Amino acid sequence: MKINKILWATDGSKVSRDALNWGKLFAKTFGAEIIGIHVLKPIEKKIYEIAGRKLDLKSLMEKESGDWSNQFDEVYRMLKKEKISFRHSVLEHQKPYEKIIQVADQENASLIVMGKRGLSLKGNTSVGSNTLKILQGSRVPVLAIKGKTTKTLPKIRKILVPLDISEKFSSALEYALSLGEQLGAAVTVTYVEQLFSYPYEFPIAILNEMRDMYDSQLKKKVEEISRQFENKLRIKHKVVEAITPFLGIIRSAERERSDLIIMNTHGRRGLKKLFLGSVAEKVIYEAPCSILALRP
Repeated sequence: MKINKILWATDGSKVSRDALNWGKLFAKTFGAEIIGIHVLKPIEKKIYEIAGRKLDLKSLMEKESGDWSNQFDEVYRMLKKEKISFRHSVLEHQKPYEKIIQVADQENASLIVMGKRGLSLKGNTSVGSNTLKILQGSRVPVLAIKGKTTKTLPKIRKILVPLDISEKFSSALEYALSLGEQLGAAVTVTYVEQLFSYPYEFPIAILNEMRDMYDSQLKKKVEEISRQFENKLRIKHKVVEAITPFLGIIRSAERERSDLIIMNTHGRRGLKKLFLGSVAEKVIYEAPCSILALRP
């Protein structure tokens, strides 16, 4: 795995500043460049027609753009001291998430880094709509940060990878193993055995046999994918039971005290049934740590 360019998408929120620290960690680890981007949403035509009679809205937008350029200049000076290459863009677009995805493609970025929760007029603490739309539409891996303000760089010691044993391939696991090798982090691979409700009860022996079967399949799959890494990395696997897959992933992350969850956005068997919007989206909402999501 090689990371050359990191696109840091910021809305000026506290968690966006936390995301920059994660960008710095990856930049220093891989010798990558950071590209800062802020997308201004143009004033709607109707508002412009009404308010424009009393206010110079064009000047207000230019001032906003200039303020952002000044903020980016401060980031540039700070990162220069740390010998991290940085450049930035302040752009306008009616749909900021579309512009961020477009710039990531144009720049051939290796990673998008942004906050899970952004600014909100109502103080909403849910995952930002732009973040979810970027996760859904980006061909570039997206690192969505759960804000934990510290003066030092974040440390990634434990990585959790949810794995579907019915899939023949897992780009998330390969990504996690490559990143774990670079950072010296331990990797835990988990499969969630969903507990369904039946009008009768299975004997405990049957349940144990099912768990052992899943454990054997998970172990085999992990060994197949991680063969090139297993002598260098601490890799373990675990089958967990839960009433829903996302709850099993969340509880696994809590028990393992994971610093990062790396997961695919959907299964390879069909893009129509996106993993996002179901399991992955719920994990992003509830996870106790940051999430790195990528397409399979």
